[in-house]
Amino acid sequence: MLEEKNITSAKVMVKKIKAVKKRVKKSPIRLNDNLNIVSAVPEAGFKLKEEPLASKSGEPKSIYRKIAFSFIVLTLILAATVLYFGFSKLTITIIPAQEKIVYNSTVEVISQTSSSTLSSEQIYGMVKQAPVEQFKEFSVSGKEVLGEEITGKVTIINNYIKNQPLVATTRLLSSDNKLFRLKDTVNVPAGGQVEAEIYADVVKPEMAVGLSKFTLPGLWAGIQDKIYAKSKEPMKYNRKIKYTIGQSDIDNAVSQLKNDVLANVKNQVGQTYKDYAKVLFMVDNNSVTQDVNGKVGEEKEKFSIKMKTIVTVVAFNDDEVYNQIKAKLMAMIADDKEISEFNKQNMSYALESFDITQATARVNVDSMTKAILKDGAKAIKKNNLAGLNYEQLKVYLNGLPEVAGYQIKFFPSFIKKAPNLVDRIKIEIKR
Repeated sequence: MLEEKNITSAKVMVKKIKAVKKRVKKSPIRLNDNLNIVSAVPEAGFKLKEEPLASKSGEPKSIYRKIAFSFIVLTLILAATVLYFGFSKLTITIIPAQEKIVYNSTVEVISQTSSSTLSSEQIYGMVKQAPVEQFKEFSVSGKEVLGEEITGKVTIINNYIKNQPLVATTRLLSSDNKLFRLKDTVNVPAGGQVEAEIYADVVKPEMAVGLSKFTLPGLWAGIQDKIYAKSKEPMKYNRKIKYTIGQSDIDNAVSQLKNDVLANVKNQVGQTYKDYAKVLFMVDNNSVTQDVNGKVGEEKEKFSIKMKTIVTVVAFNDDEVYNQIKAKLMAMIADDKEISEFNKQNMSYALESFDITQATARVNVDSMTKAILKDGAKAIKKNNLAGLNYEQLKVYLNGLPEVAGYQIKFFPSFIKKAPNLVDRIKIEIKR
């Protein structure tokens, strides 16, 4: 029954199609007619039918574009990672702080004539005594100004027809109006001249005038051009001083003379011990005798002292002392440090005591050196630097007492961060 219905419906459809075709053929509109045909289907409706086709054709391109972009981004990230881990490098140049180390020790010098066995703190040398004598004159420091004056000499000329007596204190006026007075009474013969001493009426430094012509204002004005005076030398400023020897003058003179004795010994005796690197001297204060040409309170401008004493001379070579102290200094410093500078100029010697009967002497040795970080020092740990930025590196390095200065260098320069791999961090010590 169903099949029959389907067949029947199919026949009906065929008939309708044929009927439509027949009606089309009877259409009054011909193909040759020039007509403006307007589509019966709205334009918007036409586009709605095309959109699904366009979106379906562009969808694969968008997916490919996203995949390509993602691949490029991943490639750049991978390249940056390889660049950072493979090529980034940090170099830090350290200027190490210098640690001052002072070491004091004592060495015993034994005369080479001795046959005793030496210990580690003993060396052979020479211990002797020599008599020394010194003489010197000294000036007194204590003085008292009793007075001061400005004096000089003039020649008084008399071109008048009569002798001219002049009493003491007669006034003489210089060409620049400075007043002087005659020291003693004189009589100047007519047509003659005499020399006389004069002094300034007021004592001032500016009164010490040079060569000048002097008038005598006390004479009659009519003969002042005939009787006058001239100086051949400038006036002199003098002080009358009282010198007195004080106890400090004698004490200072004795002390200075002792130093002069040592200097004299070095010049006189030093040549005898020229084969030794070090020669020390000490004045035996118990043997000092002195003869002072003057006493405390005596009015004297100068006095002299003659001194006699015995000087102890200790001579030795310092190579062995230097080597021993250097070894001790190296043992004193930390393992990550080393001695930066130490030589014989960093050592000083002073004679402490002596025993002339045993021919021995004890010498104090003061040594000074400086220690700095070694090249492979572990004071700066690379693990603490990994991953730090520039500011963090500065904070870390500034907190290390062993570091006096530093220079931070990144590679590439635009990366301002330390590598995470310690193998890419290099520490250099600048000497």
